[in-house]
Amino acid sequence: MPAFRLAGPPARFFLASIPVACALLAAPARADTVTLHNGDRLTGRVLHLSPSTLTFETTWAGELRIPRYEVRSIETDKPVGVLRERSARTESMTIKPAAPGEVTLSPETPDPPDPAAIPQAAAAGDDRPAAAQPATAQPATTVPLARVRYINPKPEESGEGVSYDGRLTLSGAFVRGNSTADRAYAEGDLGARALDWRYALTAKLRHERSDDATSASNWLLGGNFDRFLDDRRFGYLRGSLERDRFRDIALRGTAGVGLGVQLVQTERTRFSVRGGLDAIDVRRIAGADEAWPALGWGANLGYRLDLWSAELFHDQQGFLNLEDPSQVTLRSRSGLRLPFASGLTASLQLNLDWDSQPAAGRRGTDATWLVGLGYAW
Repeated sequence: MPAFRLAGPPARFFLASIPVACALLAAPARADTVTLHNGDRLTGRVLHLSPSTLTFETTWAGELRIPRYEVRSIETDKPVGVLRERSARTESMTIKPAAPGEVTLSPETPDPPDPAAIPQAAAAGDDRPAAAQPATAQPATTVPLARVRYINPKPEESGEGVSYDGRLTLSGAFVRGNSTADRAYAEGDLGARALDWRYALTAKLRHERSDDATSASNWLLGGNFDRFLDDRRFGYLRGSLERDRFRDIALRGTAGVGLGVQLVQTERTRFSVRGGLDAIDVRRIAGADEAWPALGWGANLGYRLDLWSAELFHDQQGFLNLEDPSQVTLRSRSGLRLPFASGLTASLQLNLDWDSQPAAGRRGTDATWLVGLGYAW
């Protein structure tokens, strides 16, 4: 049988490449490492560390939220944003484990100047000494892990900037056949958060038509501004404008001021309550106009489930007439949001409006179930 033989430079290059390729394939992929107090070692990517929770991304389980007290050590393979206790700025550092309960923080080394650019700068008359000297690396420091307050802090945690989030939800129906019906509902939320303040804006629009007759038509615009007095307490301003033709509301305006408490704020749960004084002004389509002072309150709850990162939510606002305590107005949104792809969400939601003293001929309760699609950013 004739022997098969490779000869010539191409063949030698191919044979020489095999060990190199094998070595590259065998080399372990670089990743961050987290060691737990029970001895488990996890590899992946550190996304965020707060005083209560480590958010860690793995290829085999997605995002994990690990209680901070379970973490023994952290090691990163490249610089991350580190905010230390009693520090006013975030630093770019690589984290390595040291003695038990300690880590070594190595500041990111700045890139040295391009040597080819120095003669060009000198020829252009730029004689600054820094341009001709290499950058000096800052020394590494070893500190207790507890002194690392945040890794990759959010703007509202570091005080360096503002973070924004928003959501748009749409729901509708189009029926043609033995009956004719159209339904459209749109809802949008926009929020901003800094270290010591935040605001939230909300807009809702609903229109329904059945057999060529309008059966529902209303809209609402609202917002609040919170100024934090400390880590938990805040003062607030809030207001809203609303129109609902079928509840005999040509325009209802509210404006209020008060105090609130952020009872819980973690990676999984947020819960705040507020209370204060509001002024209510109602312009009726057919009935008599009204204006009265109110005791106002609010509650906002969000809870993230482990299952598919779904979120349970409840948002409520209420007003008690101080001149007639039997008159109470309540509006709320409750439901479940489920993210499924690139910011897209599916939602099941109950909108509930209740008035203990509705206009003549109207019902006090207006409840709407919605199944919709949305986009969050």
